[in-house]
Amino acid sequence: MKKNLRKWSALALCLMLIMLVMAGCGGGKETETSKESEGKIGSDYEITVICMALNSDYWHMVEAGAKLAGEELGISVDVIGPNAESDSAAQINMVEDACNSGSDAIVLAPNEPTSLVSAAKTVKSNDIPLVAIDAMLDTDDESLYSCFIGTGNEEAGAEGGKFIASQLQEGDKVAIIRGLNGQVHHDQRTDGAQAAMEEAGLKVVSVQPADSDRGKAVNVAENMLQSDGDIKAFYATNDDMALGALQAVKSLGLTDVVIVGFDGTFNAMDSIEDGELTASIAQQPIEEGYQGVVNAVNILNGETVEKHQTLEAVVLTKENVTDFRVNVEDLIEKSGVKLN
Repeated sequence: MKKNLRKWSALALCLMLIMLVMAGCGGGKETETSKESEGKIGSDYEITVICMALNSDYWHMVEAGAKLAGEELGISVDVIGPNAESDSAAQINMVEDACNSGSDAIVLAPNEPTSLVSAAKTVKSNDIPLVAIDAMLDTDDESLYSCFIGTGNEEAGAEGGKFIASQLQEGDKVAIIRGLNGQVHHDQRTDGAQAAMEEAGLKVVSVQPADSDRGKAVNVAENMLQSDGDIKAFYATNDDMALGALQAVKSLGLTDVVIVGFDGTFNAMDSIEDGELTASIAQQPIEEGYQGVVNAVNILNGETVEKHQTLEAVVLTKENVTDFRVNVEDLIEKSGVKLN
């Protein structure tokens, strides 16, 4: 019996030694894997991306970028938004819901930068990182957000104004159709374009809001043209309003009116390719959504991120729109997001 016990003890000892050797041999690989995991994102992160709305191609492009980042990093990304950019109350509720539902970080495109400050305070009180995209919050308290990612709207607006000036003669009349009064990014796009056009000698005869709505823009543009039939160009602070202005121009049988939008949506690209809309100041919404999520995750991982990150805009015309579109379509397809 003792011999059997000694035999089993020896066998157990051998097995233990073998296991220790195997563990030692595998230790290097396990350490490498651990190091790799430390540099990656925890798969348990849940990021909520709240767009100004989800009623246009632009915001679906933001959604696509956010989804691409989520897939690449292996995290959960939920993209939501109100039915209209003017619905700040709904967006505030969405921010509060995201806080209550346990989101690890929130990426927010504030549709009314003043009203959404209160929501940002709620996020801060819950100790949740907030990444602002597309439009800055109207606050001097930079502690309310971890970083901002978006187009330099005033500079991009100026590019639109310069392009319009290049198509017209000094002294020509132009009109501006803008988004909701009080929305900072529309203020900046308007100010940049107006300053550039006036500096070039054009006369800005009217600046009217259409609240980023195509139907409203049709009526606004028609009223402008009825008040002054010599308007040679329309600049709109988003593409839907530019397409509304185009509809008004066509309904009145006018030709050779320069119309420039802002955002670079697919509908705008279609129109430019068809020779109708003159141009669009294209932002990089896919990159905006992508970087919003990436920065949120970096912050969760304890990394330091740049506070203000500016994305460049591109003036899309008939000459460059096709190449730009192919790249965007490839990314949209990869993301699986469906456009309107």
